[in-house]
Amino acid sequence: MGIGIALVLLLLGATLALAVFRIVRGPTILDRMIGSDLVLTTALVVIAAAMVIRRDLTGIPVLVVIAATSVFATVAVARAVTPSSDPSDEGTDVATPERSES
Repeated sequence: MGIGIALVLLLLGATLALAVFRIVRGPTILDRMIGSDLVLTTALVVIAAAMVIRRDLTGIPVLVVIAATSVFATVAVARAVTPSSDPSDEGTDVATPERSES
């Protein structure tokens, strides 16, 4: 069982490193959101794995809060980058709210 736990921790560490790389590297807010979702998902998996190993269910509220935070953040970013149907927003770029020079 020790080798299995070490392998899982190694893979989770690699996942976390790649997610942080995606957050730092960008280049768009959507890339950073994918990276932060992956970080939160990795945290969920680590907490859930620790709960399974310890046979303890006290971390379930933490899992629910992290999952809800991830969902709300994803929805907020998706709404922020969705093009508006408001005619007064014509000429704005999706990545930046300033008016683009034409």
